[in-house]
Amino acid sequence: MDGVMEGEQHNTYDIEFYGPNTMTGSLYLAALKAAAEMAEAMGERTSAQLYRRLFAQGQAGYDALLWNGHYYRQQVVVAEGLQVPEELRMPAREGESSQAEPKYQYGEGCLSDQLLGQYLAHVVGLGHVLPPEHVKTAIKSVFDYNWRRPLGEFSNVQRVYALNDEAGLLLCSWPFGNRPLLPFVYSDEVWTGIEYQVAATLIYNGWVDEGLAIVKGARDRYDGLRRNPWDEIECGHHYARAMSCWALLLALSGFSFDGVAGHMGFAPAINREDFACFWSTGTAWGTYSQRSGNAKLQVLHGSLELTQLSLAPADLFAARPTARVEGALLAARAQRKDGRVRLAFQPIRLSQGQTLEVR
Repeated sequence: MDGVMEGEQHNTYDIEFYGPNTMTGSLYLAALKAAAEMAEAMGERTSAQLYRRLFAQGQAGYDALLWNGHYYRQQVVVAEGLQVPEELRMPAREGESSQAEPKYQYGEGCLSDQLLGQYLAHVVGLGHVLPPEHVKTAIKSVFDYNWRRPLGEFSNVQRVYALNDEAGLLLCSWPFGNRPLLPFVYSDEVWTGIEYQVAATLIYNGWVDEGLAIVKGARDRYDGLRRNPWDEIECGHHYARAMSCWALLLALSGFSFDGVAGHMGFAPAINREDFACFWSTGTAWGTYSQRSGNAKLQVLHGSLELTQLSLAPADLFAARPTARVEGALLAARAQRKDGRVRLAFQPIRLSQGQTLEVR
């Protein structure tokens, strides 16, 4: 086991990818990293070490195999012992039987979903599953190569969810050529569920304007005049993948939460000096705001247990901030690190209607 999946990999394009790719590969890496965290939390250190070892091998393996300097490509290969079904083989050349090479791959293409597992890792606070500098470059390449404004001059013979003067993000492109004769059939389509996912990943990696441009393109298409704003269509009405838009709230607010350790954090990507948002956990939800060097965390429903609150940017807050719950001063230790202010205190429980203030 080397942490790199090479076999037949079924995916959301209703086909199988053959050979290493970072769409399914980054999902695997994120799952390994999450499994290691869960095993550690449960005291299963032997399992945690195994998952971390596989993760480290897989991260290095995918990066070495697939990074082309701009983005992560697919290495199309049929693993030893696998048989590609006849109907999935490339058409035969004249006088030959059908080729073993499979249809519906993307090969050298720039796939919008190439960092799908990285997106999920960002959302749940697992950090990077592929090298940060390559992730930052790859997601910008997705925007540079797959974002079309307008779409009028682009040919798409599949399902049309965006057209004419509208803007949209293609599922895949081949900026350096070598488009397969028969790529996966949805490659020229535009799906809002992927647009929001890519937009969130752009924001997480510092490309805020690019991420918001994609969001604006999607919302302009579903503006209530051209299309129903409450019904983003993919393979049918009210398609669930569009719920990836929730990640935009998390990315723009920089919200993070570790229920095991009792840590919560905010690092707004926009309006840092006058910011407010909604937040939610498994036990509570409420609002957060920061302005004029002060921050407020209010619980509107449920209860929340905390031992640390992390706020950014650090220079917005006083050198020695204080923390209070309903006016009562907390014994809190403040530390500045990585551009954040981290306030640590003895475990507290915030109940419905209570507010934690940082001044």
